Amino acid sequence: MKLLSQRLIMKQLLTVGVALLSLSAQAQLVVQNGATFFIDAGATVTVQGDVTASANISGSGKLLMKGTSLQSLNLNGFSVPNLEIDNAANVVMAGAGRVDGILTFTTGKLQLGNFNLTMANAGSFAGAGTGRFVETNGTGELRKEMTAAGTVSLPVGLGSDFTPLQFQVTGGSYSSAFVGGRAVSGGHPAKHPRTSDFLNHYWSLNRSGITGATVTTVGTYVDPSDVTGTEADMRAMTYDGSNWALGSSQDNTGNTVTAPMSGNTGDLYAMNRFVLVSPKVFLQGAFNSGTGLMSDALRSTDVTQTPGNASSNNLIPTSDPYRTAPLSTNFTHVNNLVAESINSSVLNHLANPNDHIVDWVFLELRNNSTSGNTVLQTRSALIQRDGDIVDIDGVSPVYFKNVDAGNFSVGIRHRNHIGIYTNPASFTPTLSLASSTLNLTTISSASLMGAANSSYFNDGSRNMLFAGNSSQNTRVSYSGSGNDASYILSSILSSNASGNLNNIYSVGDVNFNRRVTYSGSGNDASYILSTPLASAPSTIRTEVKPN
Repeated sequence: MKLLSQRLIMKQLLTVGVALLSLSAQAQLVVQNGATFFIDAGATVTVQGDVTASANISGSGKLLMKGTSLQSLNLNGFSVPNLEIDNAANVVMAGAGRVDGILTFTTGKLQLGNFNLTMANAGSFAGAGTGRFVETNGTGELRKEMTAAGTVSLPVGLGSDFTPLQFQVTGGSYSSAFVGGRAVSGGHPAKHPRTSDFLNHYWSLNRSGITGATVTTVGTYVDPSDVTGTEADMRAMTYDGSNWALGSSQDNTGNTVTAPMSGNTGDLYAMNRFVLVSPKVFLQGAFNSGTGLMSDALRSTDVTQTPGNASSNNLIPTSDPYRTAPLSTNFTHVNNLVAESINSSVLNHLANPNDHIVDWVFLELRNNSTSGNTVLQTRSALIQRDGDIVDIDGVSPVYFKNVDAGNFSVGIRHRNHIGIYTNPASFTPTLSLASSTLNLTTISSASLMGAANSSYFNDGSRNMLFAGNSSQNTRVSYSGSGNDASYILSSILSSNASGNLNNIYSVGDVNFNRRVTYSGSGNDASYILSTPLASAPSTIRTEVKPN
């Protein structure tokens, strides 16, 4: 048989028989439409150039891709009995295709690009490993047909990383069924922007024609090159296009993530756990009953507030005030080592003035135990004029890291108010990009610790934190030892009763008017007596925690 130096064109039946163990095409192999190319058992067709098929390659022999530069394999949706990849420069798919028997990797990768490769139900893989696998470097999937329950392992990977994907399928019925997937480079696009511990790729999952089965997926990653952050903090997760769900297990030794596949499509991934919380509350000291909003005077008193422009006289710090003295003495962060800070633009004038930032607040996420209730994690966040508490970007729900979805109690504290706390197990945030809303302004009294107008204020239609806690303890008082009025006089005004501190960010400014005074119009001591204490000097408002 004569070899063509440029290409082998099949216009009629060609059989490569057992006696002819190897047929070599130094350049291209083209199987034209209407032709039959048959590779008999035990025979191998070795191609050093590209392959284009417009018909099935039949038989039970093998097509060997063995070039010295990048080769193209375009099956145009047709099949090949067995395929071997032995090219250090790799082979790229230029059209979809199907392998009926064995896909063997000797050297190099088979790059799918945007084309699917399907393995027959009886097909199998051999030789896959580091540098030898199906590279899913586009939208193309590696698929495996199934006619019954079983375990399918797909040798997919990216770049130099071999990251196989396994489907463990039990029960169910099968009709033109397959499982498939691809490894996708990069951290998952739907992971929360504050996620710090995650895989640098994920697996896109697909199944079809399988009904009533239990499907478990297992992904294997490369450690440590495929991990950003702390591997021990990662957990297996799946994403259904809207929500995240925790997987079954995370094996940091075997470098595998395992999770059930509930739908026909989804993604398998690993990253640190999280819950998102969207609390709403009012601070009495900033609240204006006429507008139903809080004052943002600490942020700006500009008469003209053009959206996008910065305030000319902002007092709110851009870094977490609860980490510095004197607040750090009474506000202790738990499981939150990274200090919060904000971009100054978060404090700019906005098109919706209801979303202007009022101040920093301090959140506690607590366990749901009635006895032994403890703080699991804290976060410093921002509160808007309408009471919404947002993360440090000024708009997003508050992010709590490495927390499982479940039942919690929540405490919201402020530097010169006493805190408000929910009862244990009264709040159930979920693992989702959709946050869990917690409106403490309208929540029932049965869901809050303490009593209305004793540990938190209720004006008849809304709850809010009692103002006046200038000493940052657990009570608001006007008389007696350690009272807040005396604290303002002695500790902030240095015992100068006529002192006046203007344009200052201070715990002594309990009515949010940008100044601290003990006497005269609008002074803070009188505000403590008249507003949180309802003009009863012996009254004490006491914070009630769930422990």
